[in-house]
Amino acid sequence: MASSAAPVPTTAVDTAADANAAVAYSTFNSLRLGRSAQSVVGRLIRFWDTQNVNKNGDFMGITILLLDEQDSVINGFIPANLTSQHRSSLKAGSIVRLDGFEVDRIPHMYKITEHQFVIRFISSTRIDEVLADGPVIKSDKFMVRRIDHLQVLANTNLELSDVVGEIQSNCCSPTNRNVSVYIFLTVTVNVYLWDESASIFRGLLKAGDKSQSLVLLTSVNPKLFGGELYLNSTQGTRFFFDTAVPEIAEFVAR
Repeated sequence: MASSAAPVPTTAVDTAADANAAVAYSTFNSLRLGRSAQSVVGRLIRFWDTQNVNKNGDFMGITILLLDEQDSVINGFIPANLTSQHRSSLKAGSIVRLDGFEVDRIPHMYKITEHQFVIRFISSTRIDEVLADGPVIKSDKFMVRRIDHLQVLANTNLELSDVVGEIQSNCCSPTNRNVSVYIFLTVTVNVYLWDESASIFRGLLKAGDKSQSLVLLTSVNPKLFGGELYLNSTQGTRFFFDTAVPEIAEFVAR
C-alpha cells in the first residue's frame, strides 16, 4: 500500500488522534487484546498451510509470521473460511499493513514466537502491501535454541524451536514419507522430516549436494526417546543454507 508519508508507529501512550491517524500503526509490543481499531506494519517472513493432525489432516487455515522494526516477531492466523480472500496477498519477504484484526493470547502449546499475543484474521481484516515509505525491517529472524534448551523442552510440546547445525548424513528414500537426517549441534542429533518437509528436503538435495552443509531448520519439535534427543519436523519447518544468515554465521564462529 503506497503512502505519501512514512508510517508512524504508535505506543501505548499515544493520543487518540495519533492512534486514529491514517498512517499510524501499533508496534507488536504495544498491541492490546480484543477487537479494536489497531493496525500493524511488518515484514511477512514466512507462512504455511496448517492442518489438524488429529483429524485426518483437515485444513484449518494459514499461519503467518511477521517481523516489525523493533525486531519483534508475532504470528498470525487466517482461518480456513478466509484463506481464499487473503492467500493471493501473501508474499514472503514483503512488508504489509494489517487492519481490522483481533488480538488474542497465544496458545500455551506449540509456540513459534516469543510474543504473548497472536493476530487473528476476522471478516473485517485487510492486508495490503506497503510499496513506499515503509519502515526499515530486517529480512528475517529466528528463534534458535541450543542443545541444552532443546533437552529441557523435549516432550513438553511447549515450543517449536529453530536450530542450526551441520548435516552429517541423511537417509533419503524416494518412496518413504519421511527423511532421517543427522545434524551436529554440539552433539549429533537425529532429525525426522515428514511429509511436505521431507519433500522439500528431497528437492534441495536434487538441486545440489547439501550432504555436508550447514543448515538452519525452523519449527522443529524436540523429543526424548530412550535418553536420546530427536527433532521432528512440523508443518512450519523450513530450511536455510545461506552462510550469510547471522544465526548460521554465529554457529560457524562457535
